[in-house]
Amino acid sequence: MKQLAFIFRDRRDQLYSHWLGLLKDRVGDEYLEVLESPIGARLVKLVVEELVVVAQAEAYELPQALRRVELSASEEAARRARLGFELNDVLAGLQLIRSAMWRVLGDALAVGDLPAAGETMDEMCEVDEFLDRLVRAEVRGYLKAADEQAGGE
Repeated sequence: MKQLAFIFRDRRDQLYSHWLGLLKDRVGDEYLEVLESPIGARLVKLVVEELVVVAQAEAYELPQALRRVELSASEEAARRARLGFELNDVLAGLQLIRSAMWRVLGDALAVGDLPAAGETMDEMCEVDEFLDRLVRAEVRGYLKAADEQAGGE
């Protein structure tokens, strides 16, 4: 996934723009307002930076890098749960980054910036796995925070 991680990093503004377009009518208005702020840009930047870190990690570094990334995603989702955002909105925010990535790949294809088709598909499968890990981490973090809030009431 090394080449795609760098394509997404180099086209991060384009990724963010596609992502914002996808969010409309898919997340609540209040959450959309947050994601349209610099917080949303930071979220996209963080996901791309973490993707690059994981893509560059040596085999022996990968488990620790993935744990760190998952912990970060879990903690962020817990914060959003404590702020009262819906789980569906939190997950849609991350999952729509994947859709925006496909749009960026289409744009990169149009200008000849993609690796060979088979390699692109293989790398995108790895990107999908990475994003799936983040989604699962967000669910864990969100549910843990929700349980803690329910227990504290």
